[in-house]
Amino acid sequence: MIFTSSSYGADEPITTSVSRRELRLGTSIKKADPAKPKYAGDSIHTLLTSSGDHYQNYQTRIMYATYKLVQKDPGGERLTGFTRILHRTVPDLLMDEVPTFHAKPQKPQCDGWCDYPVANRPDAIKQWFDAAAANESMIQGAWIFMLECDYVWIKPMQPAGSAYDPSVPGIQFFYDYIIPTHPNAVPSMKKMYPGDPKDIPAAGPAPVLLRFKDWQVLVPEYVRLSAQMEADEEMKKALEWVREMYAWDAAVALHQDKIKILTEHPPNSSTIVQPPFDEGMGRGCLCHYTWGALYHEGLPSKGAKQVYRYEKRDYNDLKYVLKVPPIVMPPEYKDGWILEFDAPLNRKRHDLVVVMLTQMNRGIAILPDLTEHWKQFEPRLNEIVRKRDAGEPIDSYGKVFGTTINFEA
Repeated sequence: MIFTSSSYGADEPITTSVSRRELRLGTSIKKADPAKPKYAGDSIHTLLTSSGDHYQNYQTRIMYATYKLVQKDPGGERLTGFTRILHRTVPDLLMDEVPTFHAKPQKPQCDGWCDYPVANRPDAIKQWFDAAAANESMIQGAWIFMLECDYVWIKPMQPAGSAYDPSVPGIQFFYDYIIPTHPNAVPSMKKMYPGDPKDIPAAGPAPVLLRFKDWQVLVPEYVRLSAQMEADEEMKKALEWVREMYAWDAAVALHQDKIKILTEHPPNSSTIVQPPFDEGMGRGCLCHYTWGALYHEGLPSKGAKQVYRYEKRDYNDLKYVLKVPPIVMPPEYKDGWILEFDAPLNRKRHDLVVVMLTQMNRGIAILPDLTEHWKQFEPRLNEIVRKRDAGEPIDSYGKVFGTTINFEA
């Protein structure tokens, strides 16, 4: 399906892979013969979720550009599909550049500011899996790889084996700040999981590599537990901004006997590393820049001078989405510099920051300037907003949109 500039707000977007009748009926589409898999066992369909604000759109453009880069690397043929799950009340600018599924948000206020920006993520993910179950043409790989916007592709992901081999486990990433056995977390864990909290992994819904059928089992549980948590003020207070990660972990624990997932610990994970605190790529294929690369001459807690800064939170304006600026690279490494949280910077940490920012700049270099596209899009967006505010239906919910703004690595 192509969401062309001329089709914003139109009653019926243009379809390419299926007929309009099939699109409406969904389940009428002929399913693939399971004996003849459409995709190789090591093929990967990448998903990411986004609210479509400027902050996440800046990150998404860089993520998708680096994805396009590594698709051309050896092993890039495994990357067979990419879909952004947009949970926003109206379409956004990137729907012509990044393949997008438009999910209807449970909390419309999160289009702008809301107290919990990821509140719409679990249900939006479920909407995509429900839609893909009805229309199997949406499934573009044997493995489904869930990511977030602030990831940078360094090399293609290598699964542990074929998705068609039931002995091969799924993969998720260990986060050291997720602690199900912490005394403050245990009461909440017991509300979600009847067994020992030690059974609950310390992970989250991204990065996670699983078969489609396993996602179908876990996602409804993840949605249910997230809703349970949102209705419980004690759980919200105890688990704070990472609470939906705990909901995912409890869902995994509830189905651990049937769904095998390997929780990989850094630095030996095949998924992500996290600059500036990790010390090399190891087996990882992506960098996750959840923290800023902030260099100081001494301890920042003592007010030391900052000598270098790359911080994603500085890029929350539309201008950074339309024309993503090249990132200023850090200066040459110097002994004695200190990172955020008074952590020491060493040569290995610095070199990994350079690897990540260099790749980000390679991706930025191939991104088109969207300034003129925005001028065409903004009036159409304003009309959709008017319809939304008037209570008129938004016809893009539950549909997949292709791209008309193409670029090559």
